[in-house]
Amino acid sequence: MVVTRYFGGIKLGFGGLSRAYRDTALSAIEEAEVIEVFEQARLRIRLRYAESQKVRNLIEKYAVIQEETYSDTVEFILLVREDLEDEFIKRIKDQTKNKVALERL
Repeated sequence: MVVTRYFGGIKLGFGGLSRAYRDTALSAIEEAEVIEVFEQARLRIRLRYAESQKVRNLIEKYAVIQEETYSDTVEFILLVREDLEDEFIKRIKDQTKNKVALERL
């Protein structure tokens, strides 16, 4: 939120100006939303193309892709919530029958 005061010929004085800023600050606080922030783990996952779609579906549920590299294998650099990291890794290993290389960065 931004407060802009244009002089329109009427001087508000200190009281009027401070009320204008206070009212705007109160409005901004009332409209503000709470945003949850979580600690995140950075992971590198390397796998074959055959498993990449299964893993991508899990990534969409648990993580955010920072980088993708496609060569003879697929590599993802991800951010995953630390409290979900163990569950995420277990599910990836289950889905790929442990045919994936995982590394915490």
